[in-house]
Amino acid sequence: MKTTLIIGIIAFIAISIWFAKRNGITAEYKPKSKLILTEKDNPIDFGYKIVWIAVKTNDKQKLAKILNLKNTKLSNWKSGIENAYENSVYITPQIGEWTLAVGMKLISGDSKESIKELEILLNKLSLEFGEAQFFGTHRVVEYHNWMKSVNGKTERIYAYIGESGENIKVFGNPSEIEKDLNLFNSFSKEAEDENYWDREDLIFADEDLVMKIAENWSINPTKLTERKDIKNELGLLSE
Repeated sequence: MKTTLIIGIIAFIAISIWFAKRNGITAEYKPKSKLILTEKDNPIDFGYKIVWIAVKTNDKQKLAKILNLKNTKLSNWKSGIENAYENSVYITPQIGEWTLAVGMKLISGDSKESIKELEILLNKLSLEFGEAQFFGTHRVVEYHNWMKSVNGKTERIYAYIGESGENIKVFGNPSEIEKDLNLFNSFSKEAEDENYWDREDLIFADEDLVMKIAENWSINPTKLTERKDIKNELGLLSE
């Protein structure tokens, strides 16, 4: 009985495949088309569990070109941010002097290799626009990162993975807002002491600190709905 059933199932699958090929049907996966809305809407806050880049410009086309984004289309905040969390990149309307590029398709910055890629990209962006910043945070693995490049040169990198209790990279002098923070640094001389990890005076990066740094350097994306200086325009969404 079991043998007959198995043979029947195999035969059914074989016939189904033959019929599909005969009629030009394939099982190739086709992702759903992104819903892209172009009706202007209000800003949407973001920042948690994602990465973004901040640059001083409103030249979205040039920014998209440097980021190597393909098939960009005009998009409002709603479809832009929603798709940014679904492996796309959204270039926002201008926020004060700044424009943000946000999305899971950007370089993640959560490994030594991707940080090297980010350094090259940020230096290229800052050479073009004067300054470029990167921020990333994800609470599940406690990944937190902030980077800054000015006039083509990297000034600051602080990248930390709480899950492993180690930094990925620490470079440059702390920025003004970091000077009063005794940030954990697994590369420091002090970290050679086995009791270093238990010190109560250390500050461990978290997503709130990432937003605080972002606000001091440029734009805090979790407070966009509070701002009055966001240009009433559409952004760009890459496919």
